[in-house]
Amino acid sequence: MIGWIKSKFNDIRFRNKLLLSHLIIALIPILLLGLLSFIQSYRIQMKELRSEAEASLEQVANIMDYKINRYNTLSEFMVLNRELSQIFIKDYEENYFNMYLDFRDILEPLISNIRLMDDDIEAITFYTSGELLGIRDNILPIGELKSKSWYDGFRGRRWIVDGEKLYLVQELISNPKDSNFMVISIQHDSIFADMDKLSEHVAVHIEDAEQRVIFKERKESDASADLESGEKGGLNLSRSLANNGWTIHYNLLNTNAYANALGIFQITLFVMILSLIITFLLIYVISNNFTRRIIHIKNKVDKVEQNNLEVIIQSSSRDEFGELTNGIGKMLKRINSLISQVYQAEIAKRESEYNKLINQINPHFLYNTLSFIRWRAEKKADIETSYMVSALARFYRTTLNQGRHMATIKDEVQHIKAYLDLQLIMNDGRFDVDYHIDEEVLDTEIIHFILQPIVENAIKHGFVEAGGADYQIHIGVSRVEGGMKLIVSDNGVGMTPAQAARLLAGESGGCGVRNVNDRIKLYYGLDYGLDIHSEPGSGTEVSMVIPAS
Repeated sequence: MIGWIKSKFNDIRFRNKLLLSHLIIALIPILLLGLLSFIQSYRIQMKELRSEAEASLEQVANIMDYKINRYNTLSEFMVLNRELSQIFIKDYEENYFNMYLDFRDILEPLISNIRLMDDDIEAITFYTSGELLGIRDNILPIGELKSKSWYDGFRGRRWIVDGEKLYLVQELISNPKDSNFMVISIQHDSIFADMDKLSEHVAVHIEDAEQRVIFKERKESDASADLESGEKGGLNLSRSLANNGWTIHYNLLNTNAYANALGIFQITLFVMILSLIITFLLIYVISNNFTRRIIHIKNKVDKVEQNNLEVIIQSSSRDEFGELTNGIGKMLKRINSLISQVYQAEIAKRESEYNKLINQINPHFLYNTLSFIRWRAEKKADIETSYMVSALARFYRTTLNQGRHMATIKDEVQHIKAYLDLQLIMNDGRFDVDYHIDEEVLDTEIIHFILQPIVENAIKHGFVEAGGADYQIHIGVSRVEGGMKLIVSDNGVGMTPAQAARLLAGESGGCGVRNVNDRIKLYYGLDYGLDIHSEPGSGTEVSMVIPAS
């Protein structure tokens, strides 16, 4: 019998022998490997489920502790502010002017600064029994606080969750008559937003120090019903918060681990069966396949060598060629990710320099201007002084630009006009300004604060000759092919090409012009930037082309 089998096997063509041997070798371990895969996967899934749940709970708890501690620190900062506390215990004896001054100089700036630092604070309300009632909308009788359903006469500080409302209640330094409280209303999602991002296989709820449920995650899937019913076999974890006595409770189902293990088994079985089919085809084309796959990888790498980093290098094969291809693909993705991180970091760095420049706008200019205004005001009261104050206010309003990095051409021109109005008065009108602005581009947005440093450089370094006359600055904005062109030119002393290069490199004592050039390149690309044309004695022209948004 064995001899007959050997005889028949020897008569089969080599290709069929190879196919048959692959089929037999691959078919035998399928069931064993699938069964072992399921058992081992289930055990691993259970371990990973607990490990991931513990890590997730620790992370969520740390994040919530950090947020809560930040507001606790903010509350302590206000409570320990002696000037603020004195407002609520001081006896004004109907001296409403002193009361007005305290509100104007102490309470309102403090509240405004705190709300400006944290957008998640919705309101700050004070409850008192003193004579401050009725003075401000955010100062209410203590009786209204005591009428709240959640108020139980507690003292000190407490976090309150009332439905979708979140409060931090803090007792202030009080007089002997009664207590004063500060209530900070905080956006509910600012504390609990991370709770809704957990896996659908995780149910979470939070209890306060009295074991009352103050938050319960809203789930819509069928798995959530099993979680909320407390099905047996689930994992239950809890973690107490250090800063307010809350406790976070996790409940996870082990059915997730079972389903994952079964899914792995099915995938494994599918891959094995598919490998048997593929084996038959690979015998016919194995030699051509090797060559084709090598050429395919080479072509992809050649494109990368030509600076085409957007090439997708990926293979579904599981052999050495597939691992090599996927390894190169992962490396390329990592390179792209690092380039993006460096680019974002550079933008953040330039924006930091920009903000620093905004916050430190030429203190000498500010000092000289204010000194000049004071001198003129002391000498005589005239319209010119009022005009300078108005121009200075417009200058700083447009400079700050409400914290935005983009501005319209109209706003940028208004900003430079306010700046030049001040410079004309301070320099006794020793130069003229000529504007040529295309009205069609007034509503187009560009990056903010790109004209003023250039104009300032023209006045500071271009008009340096004491006896110089007929100095003139030209500012133009017009539409050109591919975007808009902005020009700042002067007929000052000019500069050499080497001086222009040092100006762009920030080596001439200031970084304003270099900062503008770098920001343009970062926002619009390396093809854009400042173009300086200048000759000694013939003035200077600085131009830039900005793509129209």
